[in-house]
Amino acid sequence: MRIVEIRCGRARHHAHRHAILLARVIHRVKQRVIHLPRNVGVSAARNEGIAQARGHYIAFCDGDDLCQPHRLQTQVAFLEQHPDVGLCGSAFTCFDTEDRETVRNPSSNEEIRTALMLGNCFGLSTTMGRADVLKAQRFDPSLSVAEDYDLWTRLAAAGVRLANLRESLIRYRWHPQQASRTKSDRLDQATRRIRGRYCAGLLGDPQLQERLSRETVALQDLQRAADCIAAMSRPRARDFRFLLAWMYQLLPSHGPFTWWHWTRIQKVLDLQLDRTYRINTAVLALLPVPLGARHFDTLIKLKR
Repeated sequence: MRIVEIRCGRARHHAHRHAILLARVIHRVKQRVIHLPRNVGVSAARNEGIAQARGHYIAFCDGDDLCQPHRLQTQVAFLEQHPDVGLCGSAFTCFDTEDRETVRNPSSNEEIRTALMLGNCFGLSTTMGRADVLKAQRFDPSLSVAEDYDLWTRLAAAGVRLANLRESLIRYRWHPQQASRTKSDRLDQATRRIRGRYCAGLLGDPQLQERLSRETVALQDLQRAADCIAAMSRPRARDFRFLLAWMYQLLPSHGPFTWWHWTRIQKVLDLQLDRTYRINTAVLALLPVPLGARHFDTLIKLKR
């Protein structure tokens, strides 16, 4: 086993102490510290770690999270027993000054693929993947937030089987400097794009995927996506509600006619969007265009 620690610019000292402590308690551990001269971002730093990895499996752990002593053994055993699985995560326990809640995400490949349509269902520090799988995809260096969610959706789209163990193998630290708190707006915007593109890929419409990649959507695109989804079962159709809501947001106009069309799609597909969202979009449809565009950010009010 080898520990690869990546330090970007002014790295935190506690991450180094964590790696040294881990090396002391595990026998036959090779440790390598890689100093990057500047802060290249989390995606590029993790890609450097992937490039330096030499084993069959690669496990991630951010410097402020804690592994349970048997974490690596448990996940290696699972991947050895399930050679068809390319990446597995686990439950994790959140803590600050003491343990808080334990988060358990969907566990089977089918459940995870559906859950990815709504958002991230892996804790990055819980994940272990096969080296060949991670070296083939890697993180997108252009992303500084939601880069892990982006990678999981690309793995799923490529046909890689995914899993989550029910046991909590990581203690996930809560603190005020987390990206989910300090970069919430950017995280939300990136999540919408990733989620929308993943869902669009499930529809099997290359033209729609291309337009979404450029974020240039017309009302007929929204209707075409709704027609594709209408052919599915009602519970399955509701899984696409975030894609359709994002497409509505990308439309160049959100006036009364566009809002009426969007409301009709919601009823036909029985999307069951939450009441606050429906009220806000109705109010915004009546506002002057410049004012409406400035405040059109109600997607986050959708219930998962």
